[in-house]
Amino acid sequence: MTAPDTAAFSAAPYLREIGRGKDGSRALPRERARELMAAILAGELPEVALGGVLLALRMKGEVATEIAGFLDALEPHLARAPAVPPAWVVLPSYNGARTVPNLLPLLAMLLARDGIAVLVHGQASEPSTAPRPRVTSDAIFDALALPACATMDEAAARARSGHPARVALATFAPALSRLIALRPVLGVRNVGHTLAKLVRPVHGPSLLVSSHTHPDFGRMQAELFAMTGALAMTLRGTDGEAIISARRAQGADLWRDGRCTTVVAGETVARGTDALPATDAAATAAWTREVLDGRQAIPPAIAAQRTAIINALRG
Repeated sequence: MTAPDTAAFSAAPYLREIGRGKDGSRALPRERARELMAAILAGELPEVALGGVLLALRMKGEVATEIAGFLDALEPHLARAPAVPPAWVVLPSYNGARTVPNLLPLLAMLLARDGIAVLVHGQASEPSTAPRPRVTSDAIFDALALPACATMDEAAARARSGHPARVALATFAPALSRLIALRPVLGVRNVGHTLAKLVRPVHGPSLLVSSHTHPDFGRMQAELFAMTGALAMTLRGTDGEAIISARRAQGADLWRDGRCTTVVAGETVARGTDALPATDAAATAAWTREVLDGRQAIPPAIAAQRTAIINALRG
């Protein structure tokens, strides 16, 4: 992402605000955040400045007004799927499972079978050679013979056919994809991962299902959805994926018009773990087929989340 003309944009004024350490840093106002991210996405920062900005933002911590500005900057860089009535359900999938089976593909396929337009998007950012590689939704969809869509028009056609539309981040936001791909260089995740979990690459109404693994990120999400009035379901991620855990008491909240309502109370969801598959992609895919065919029961947690999503779309 090196700029052709490294003098086109100076990150120094922004770094003076965000780069003073956790106690001395200041969050950028929304418009200033939009300016900075617009330059990043356009490739106008030299590599050294880009690395400095990304690491400074990570050390400072994420603030809702900044993230809102970054999302504003991302808007012109998005290719969007056409609207599919009544609304899209957007399922970001950027983590994959390590300790439990990844049931996000099952949730997506159940919703699609209910006639709901489902868009699953993601991008691997952890090397497959890691000591304990994560089982991604992409790997499970591959085992289920559900290929990725090459265009956003194809995604809409896939959704209309009653199947989840699976799309790579690079298909609809190549500039953001390049930002996430810097993880091996920086050694840590950057703000691009946060934006990917919050983006809605669709036209028309949509429900975003977004997760958090750290309390600070959960609080930032709440502030963002309260500020923007977006329709979104939020929950603590299961191994980082936006599904209710089948193994622990866990609920989900719905944000609508700036107000939050608990739509799944964790203590009310019965546990049902005996029939869960092994964590590898092949076993999870085979078990998912059995659930869809009625040979295995839907885990109560996934059933509860599915119902909550359907009810949210009904208003």
